[in-house]
Amino acid sequence: MVKSEALFCRLVSVDTLFSFDGIIPSAPDFQLRLISLIEQLNKALLAESQTPEESEALCRALCCYFDKRLSGNAQNNSLSWQRYSLVQYFYGFVDSDEDLSLSAQLDALLNADSETIFRYAWKLLTLTMQIEGSTDALVSLRAAKRARYFSRARPELPPAEHATASWVSQQAEAAGSPRLMIFVIGPFAGKWFSQSNLSSGSESGILWVIEENANGLAKRMAYLKKNHITLATMAYFPLLADGFESSSIMIEQITAWQYAFSSIHLSDPLPCMLGLYTRLSQQRFPHDPDRAIWTGGLAEPPYGHLKLEQHWAKLLAELDANDEGKDLYAIQRHAVANTLLSWLAESRIMNVIQTLFDSTQLDFAGMTLADHGQGFTRHGAWSLWLSERYGILPGLSASIALPPLPAIPLPPVEEPAPTPSPLPEPEPIKFPRRRRWPKVVTSLALLLILAGGIGYSLFYDRGEIRGQLSRIKPLQGLLEQKDKSEAEAFLKIVNNAALFENGSSNLMPDSQQILTQLVPDIARNPQQMYLIIGHSDNTGSAAVNMALSTERARVIRDWLVEHSGLAASQFIVEGAGNSRPIASNATQEGRAQNRRVEIIPLSMQDYKD
Repeated sequence: MVKSEALFCRLVSVDTLFSFDGIIPSAPDFQLRLISLIEQLNKALLAESQTPEESEALCRALCCYFDKRLSGNAQNNSLSWQRYSLVQYFYGFVDSDEDLSLSAQLDALLNADSETIFRYAWKLLTLTMQIEGSTDALVSLRAAKRARYFSRARPELPPAEHATASWVSQQAEAAGSPRLMIFVIGPFAGKWFSQSNLSSGSESGILWVIEENANGLAKRMAYLKKNHITLATMAYFPLLADGFESSSIMIEQITAWQYAFSSIHLSDPLPCMLGLYTRLSQQRFPHDPDRAIWTGGLAEPPYGHLKLEQHWAKLLAELDANDEGKDLYAIQRHAVANTLLSWLAESRIMNVIQTLFDSTQLDFAGMTLADHGQGFTRHGAWSLWLSERYGILPGLSASIALPPLPAIPLPPVEEPAPTPSPLPEPEPIKFPRRRRWPKVVTSLALLLILAGGIGYSLFYDRGEIRGQLSRIKPLQGLLEQKDKSEAEAFLKIVNNAALFENGSSNLMPDSQQILTQLVPDIARNPQQMYLIIGHSDNTGSAAVNMALSTERARVIRDWLVEHSGLAASQFIVEGAGNSRPIASNATQEGRAQNRRVEIIPLSMQDYKD
């Protein structure tokens, strides 16, 4: 990528973060960061053989734009940007307003001979219209230069559906059944995507499975192969840019998954698509604000040779090709994605992810980028890097939206080739049948003798058999009653107990004593499977309650694994949110009862079903 384009994208990213209700902790520090970026851009333009006059004119227009943008900020009146004006820093005090007219500067830049200067000026024009509105001068300027902008060379967009899934088995099951099983793996799978476990659409043909460890994935793959299940498989590795507090923690978590996958063996390499989640633009859909705008997807096979950096270049080219000349959101997405790439490269996260694919049986199969959320959920690794580099923190969202799953295209189902009709068998040669009546009569006589003997024996011993049955039936009833009473007592211990604090997955002080009563029964049945269902009260949104209830079930599972000696694979975790209350949520006592967890022993037949 041309260096000047990377620097221009960083300036647009700063403007986009400001649009996200960005926070500027220190105005002097923020001014120095902008000054440094503009100076670097000017040097890069000159190194690319741009004329000094046009390069200087573009940098001056950028100074005017940021001064207007920051001076007109209604929510940060205390910022007083006039004291830190970029135009005054670079060019001193200018008395004439005409010299500072941004539309006049853009008009001159859009007539420049350089296509690079023209392209940057066009994007700056689009940004200017968001703060000044569609004035007559700006609209006429855009209309006059539109033809030149569209005549530029742009990369071709990939087709909506291409041969991305030729690895998918064509031996499909009946219509409507899943044809592709996707394992969601990685450090964010269990916490952020548990609501999608075992989910599938009636028309998508995809079954999503959340797998929180490498050994579990290996067992599922071995089961599919052993039972000759004709279901294609792939993996999806989501990465939330602000999911961890720092880049070093994110690197540690990805490296841990690399070591885990290096220690297992899969019968075949598993295609794996990387998914990145963060907010890239202001675009949101009024009827569905939590809907993500996706870019990228599966690459064309074979996958063993694909490199992450090359696919990033294709993804940025796709974002650039989506810019139709007046789309502010496309400009924002392209710029922020470019800056996101710089963060991944500088923090070595990209190298760690590439090592994950190079050293394991996970084959990098493509990448998708999700422009998602009403704002940043936390100031994590990505946000802190932005603050350190550019002196601005993104605004936080008022609510948490769970990340969605991407759409994976499937190939059409191929009809099986018709099997050739078998050749007609030759008619057997008929021989004259001999009379066999004597053997038939002998056989019938033997059968009658045996039947008579058996009937006599049963008639003679009928009294003894009835006596034995009469002694067994009371014992059988006692056993059934005992099993039923033990199961009911087991469930009664925990299912109606208040175990958690309000709005938290932390166990209350008395919870340890309640759970300790279950340990002897659980340890006595080491082969038993259990379903753990977490619940919450109705405080908070449905999405938050669903995530909280799942986390509560996971806390109980971890406690039981630690104290009972059973493996984590013997517990199935499920969250029900606030959909199944057992008491009224109008009182504090009722809400405490609803913050509970159910532990249900499963029969082997239930587990198989």
